[in-house]
Amino acid sequence: MRVALLLLALALGSATAGATTLLDYITFDGIDYIRWTTDEPGRPLTRADLGPEFAVVECSFGEDTRRCPYGLDAAAAFLPSGTRVYAVQGYPTNFRLAAVWRDRIFLYQAWRNPRAKVGADLYDIVGKVRAIDVRPGEPPQAAATTPTAITSSDDVAALVEMITTGAVRKPQVHAVGEPRYLVTLWLFDGTTLGRVYFRETSELMGGVAVPAAFARILERYVGPRSD
Repeated sequence: MRVALLLLALALGSATAGATTLLDYITFDGIDYIRWTTDEPGRPLTRADLGPEFAVVECSFGEDTRRCPYGLDAAAAFLPSGTRVYAVQGYPTNFRLAAVWRDRIFLYQAWRNPRAKVGADLYDIVGKVRAIDVRPGEPPQAAATTPTAITSSDDVAALVEMITTGAVRKPQVHAVGEPRYLVTLWLFDGTTLGRVYFRETSELMGGVAVPAAFARILERYVGPRSD
Protein backbone atom coordinates (compact mmCIF):
# COMPACT_ATOMS: atom_id res chain seq x y z
CA MET A 1 0.00 0.00 0.00
CA ARG A 2 2.77 2.43 0.87
CA VAL A 3 4.32 1.85 -2.55
CA ALA A 4 1.03 2.72 -4.21
CA LEU A 5 0.89 6.00 -2.35
CA LEU A 6 4.51 6.74 -3.16
CA LEU A 7 3.71 6.35 -6.85
CA LEU A 8 0.80 8.70 -6.43
CA ALA A 9 2.97 11.23 -4.62
CA LEU A 10 5.39 11.19 -7.54
CA ALA A 11 2.55 11.53 -10.01
CA LEU A 12 1.19 14.48 -8.05
CA GLY A 13 4.51 16.20 -8.60
CA SER A 14 5.48 16.38 -4.94
CA ALA A 15 9.06 16.08 -3.75
CA THR A 16 7.96 15.46 -0.19
CA ALA A 17 7.50 11.99 1.23
CA GLY A 18 4.85 13.44 3.54
CA ALA A 19 2.27 12.96 0.81
CA THR A 20 2.77 9.21 0.81
CA THR A 21 0.32 8.56 3.63
CA LEU A 22 -2.40 10.95 2.56
CA LEU A 23 -3.96 10.09 -0.77
CA ASP A 24 -5.61 7.30 -2.61
CA TYR A 25 -6.93 7.27 -6.14
CA ILE A 26 -9.20 5.77 -8.76
CA THR A 27 -8.91 6.30 -12.51
CA PHE A 28 -11.71 6.22 -15.08
CA ASP A 29 -11.87 7.53 -18.65
CA GLY A 30 -8.39 8.98 -18.30
CA ILE A 31 -9.35 11.09 -15.27
CA ASP A 32 -7.54 10.61 -11.97
CA TYR A 33 -9.70 11.11 -8.88
CA ILE A 34 -8.23 11.34 -5.38
CA ARG A 35 -9.32 11.49 -1.79
CA TRP A 36 -7.45 12.39 1.37
CA THR A 37 -7.17 9.36 3.61
CA THR A 38 -7.75 11.84 6.43
CA ASP A 39 -11.44 12.57 5.88
CA GLU A 40 -12.63 15.82 4.36
CA PRO A 41 -14.14 18.11 7.04
CA GLY A 42 -17.50 18.33 5.30
CA ARG A 43 -20.42 16.01 5.82
CA PRO A 44 -20.05 12.41 4.65
CA LEU A 45 -22.02 11.20 1.66
CA THR A 46 -25.15 9.11 2.23
CA ARG A 47 -27.06 6.73 -0.01
CA ALA A 48 -29.30 9.65 -0.98
CA ASP A 49 -26.27 11.32 -2.60
CA LEU A 50 -25.66 8.42 -4.96
CA GLY A 51 -26.66 8.68 -8.59
CA PRO A 52 -26.61 5.91 -11.20
CA GLU A 53 -23.89 3.29 -11.16
CA PHE A 54 -20.99 4.63 -13.20
CA ALA A 55 -18.35 1.89 -13.28
CA VAL A 56 -16.73 -1.01 -11.47
CA VAL A 57 -13.14 -1.16 -10.25
CA GLU A 58 -11.38 -3.74 -12.41
CA CYS A 59 -8.05 -3.94 -10.63
CA SER A 60 -6.43 -2.79 -7.41
CA PHE A 61 -2.80 -1.77 -6.97
CA GLY A 62 -2.98 -3.17 -3.46
CA GLU A 63 -3.96 -6.57 -4.84
CA ASP A 64 -1.57 -6.77 -7.79
CA THR A 65 1.11 -4.12 -8.13
CA ARG A 66 2.47 -5.40 -11.43
CA ARG A 67 -0.79 -5.78 -13.33
CA CYS A 68 -2.47 -2.70 -11.91
CA PRO A 69 -0.06 0.22 -12.21
CA TYR A 70 -1.02 3.78 -11.38
CA GLY A 71 -2.86 5.41 -14.30
CA LEU A 72 -4.48 2.26 -15.68
CA ASP A 73 -8.13 2.80 -16.53
CA ALA A 74 -10.64 1.37 -14.02
CA ALA A 75 -7.81 0.96 -11.49
CA ALA A 76 -7.73 1.87 -7.81
CA ALA A 77 -5.08 2.21 -5.14
CA PHE A 78 -6.93 0.62 -2.22
CA LEU A 79 -10.42 -0.34 -3.32
CA PRO A 80 -10.66 -4.04 -4.20
CA SER A 81 -11.61 -5.31 -7.62
CA GLY A 82 -15.36 -5.39 -8.08
CA THR A 83 -16.06 -2.26 -6.04
CA ARG A 84 -19.01 -0.39 -7.52
CA VAL A 85 -18.61 3.29 -8.31
CA TYR A 86 -21.49 5.74 -8.64
CA ALA A 87 -22.22 9.22 -9.89
CA VAL A 88 -22.85 11.83 -7.16
CA GLN A 89 -26.18 13.62 -7.30
CA GLY A 90 -25.84 17.20 -8.53
CA TYR A 91 -22.31 16.84 -9.92
CA PRO A 92 -20.86 15.67 -13.24
CA THR A 93 -18.90 12.43 -13.20
CA ASN A 94 -15.77 14.17 -14.46
CA PHE A 95 -15.64 15.98 -11.10
CA ARG A 96 -16.98 13.58 -8.46
CA LEU A 97 -17.48 9.86 -8.04
CA ALA A 98 -18.54 7.81 -5.02
CA ALA A 99 -17.32 4.29 -4.28
CA VAL A 100 -19.23 1.97 -1.96
CA TRP A 101 -17.25 -0.63 -0.03
CA ARG A 102 -18.25 -2.48 3.14
CA ASP A 103 -21.25 -0.16 3.59
CA ARG A 104 -19.01 2.90 3.54
CA ILE A 105 -19.21 5.60 0.89
CA PHE A 106 -15.97 7.19 -0.24
CA LEU A 107 -15.93 10.49 -2.13
CA TYR A 108 -13.34 10.84 -4.89
CA GLN A 109 -12.80 14.20 -6.58
CA ALA A 110 -11.01 14.98 -9.82
CA TRP A 111 -7.32 15.73 -9.59
CA ARG A 112 -6.08 15.40 -13.16
CA ASN A 113 -8.09 15.46 -16.37
CA PRO A 114 -6.14 15.58 -19.65
CA ARG A 115 -9.12 17.23 -21.33
CA ALA A 116 -9.43 20.07 -18.80
CA LYS A 117 -8.46 23.51 -20.08
CA VAL A 118 -9.49 25.68 -17.13
CA GLY A 119 -10.21 25.03 -13.47
CA ALA A 120 -13.96 24.82 -14.04
CA ASP A 121 -13.31 21.74 -16.20
CA LEU A 122 -11.80 20.03 -13.15
CA TYR A 123 -13.96 21.40 -10.34
CA ASP A 124 -17.71 21.96 -10.77
CA ILE A 125 -17.93 24.70 -8.15
CA VAL A 126 -19.40 27.73 -9.93
CA GLY A 127 -22.30 28.99 -7.83
CA LYS A 128 -21.81 26.20 -5.30
CA VAL A 129 -19.28 27.60 -2.79
CA ARG A 130 -20.66 29.16 0.39
CA ALA A 131 -17.40 29.59 2.33
CA ILE A 132 -13.64 29.01 2.20
CA ASP A 133 -11.19 28.06 4.96
CA VAL A 134 -7.41 28.25 4.75
CA ARG A 135 -4.62 26.92 6.92
CA PRO A 136 -0.84 26.58 6.45
CA GLY A 137 0.59 23.28 5.27
CA GLU A 138 -1.24 20.19 4.05
CA PRO A 139 -2.72 17.15 5.80
CA PRO A 140 -1.83 15.88 8.31
CA GLN A 141 0.21 18.93 9.35
CA ALA A 142 -2.62 21.32 8.51
CA ALA A 143 -5.03 19.28 10.62
CA ALA A 144 -3.06 20.31 13.70
CA THR A 145 -3.92 23.98 13.12
CA THR A 146 -7.25 25.74 13.38
CA PRO A 147 -8.58 26.80 9.97
CA THR A 148 -9.03 30.49 9.29
CA ALA A 149 -12.32 31.44 7.70
CA ILE A 150 -12.21 33.86 4.80
CA THR A 151 -14.93 36.18 5.99
CA SER A 152 -15.40 38.53 3.05
CA SER A 153 -17.94 37.32 0.49
CA ASP A 154 -16.07 39.35 -2.12
CA ASP A 155 -12.86 37.48 -1.30
CA VAL A 156 -14.65 34.12 -1.51
CA ALA A 157 -16.11 35.06 -4.89
CA ALA A 158 -12.72 36.29 -6.14
CA LEU A 159 -10.95 33.08 -5.12
CA VAL A 160 -13.60 30.90 -6.78
CA GLU A 161 -13.35 33.02 -9.94
CA MET A 162 -9.57 32.63 -10.05
CA ILE A 163 -9.81 28.87 -9.57
CA THR A 164 -12.46 28.30 -12.20
CA THR A 165 -10.87 30.53 -14.85
CA GLY A 166 -7.24 29.53 -14.19
CA ALA A 167 -5.51 27.63 -16.97
CA VAL A 168 -4.84 23.95 -16.31
CA ARG A 169 -1.26 22.86 -16.92
CA LYS A 170 0.81 19.81 -16.09
CA PRO A 171 1.29 19.73 -12.29
CA GLN A 172 4.76 20.84 -11.29
CA VAL A 173 7.25 19.32 -8.88
CA HIS A 174 7.23 21.06 -5.49
CA ALA A 175 10.17 21.24 -3.13
CA VAL A 176 9.80 20.09 0.45
CA GLY A 177 10.19 23.60 1.84
CA GLU A 178 7.93 25.36 -0.63
CA PRO A 179 5.26 27.41 1.19
CA ARG A 180 1.82 25.89 0.84
CA TYR A 181 -1.70 26.26 2.16
CA LEU A 182 -4.62 23.89 2.44
CA VAL A 183 -7.64 25.64 0.92
CA THR A 184 -11.00 24.09 1.79
CA LEU A 185 -14.05 25.04 -0.24
CA TRP A 186 -17.34 24.51 1.62
CA LEU A 187 -20.17 23.83 -0.80
CA PHE A 188 -23.82 24.64 -0.17
CA ASP A 189 -24.69 20.94 0.23
CA GLY A 190 -22.30 20.64 3.19
CA THR A 191 -19.57 18.72 1.37
CA THR A 192 -16.08 20.10 0.83
CA LEU A 193 -13.25 20.21 -1.68
CA GLY A 194 -9.79 20.51 -0.14
CA ARG A 195 -6.83 21.34 -2.34
CA VAL A 196 -3.25 22.43 -1.60
CA TYR A 197 -2.12 25.80 -2.97
CA PHE A 198 1.60 26.21 -3.69
CA ARG A 199 2.67 29.81 -3.15
CA GLU A 200 5.87 30.01 -5.20
CA THR A 201 4.42 28.53 -8.37
CA SER A 202 0.91 30.00 -7.94
CA GLU A 203 -0.57 26.56 -8.51
CA LEU A 204 -3.59 24.92 -6.99
CA MET A 205 -3.15 21.17 -6.67
CA GLY A 206 -4.19 19.61 -9.95
CA GLY A 207 -2.21 22.04 -12.09
CA VAL A 208 -4.59 25.03 -11.95
CA ALA A 209 -2.55 28.20 -12.44
CA VAL A 210 -3.95 31.14 -10.46
CA PRO A 211 -2.78 34.78 -10.41
CA ALA A 212 -0.68 36.36 -7.67
CA ALA A 213 -3.83 37.95 -6.24
CA PHE A 214 -4.80 34.49 -4.98
CA ALA A 215 -1.88 34.47 -2.54
CA ARG A 216 -2.50 38.07 -1.50
CA ILE A 217 -6.04 37.24 -0.43
CA LEU A 218 -4.98 34.14 1.51
CA GLU A 219 -2.15 35.97 3.24
CA ARG A 220 -4.44 38.72 4.46
CA TYR A 221 -6.00 36.02 6.62
CA VAL A 222 -3.13 33.70 7.58
CA GLY A 223 0.03 35.67 6.78
CA PRO A 224 2.93 34.70 4.46
CA ARG A 225 4.65 31.33 4.81
CA SER A 226 8.38 30.82 4.62
CA ASP A 227 8.49 27.02 5.14
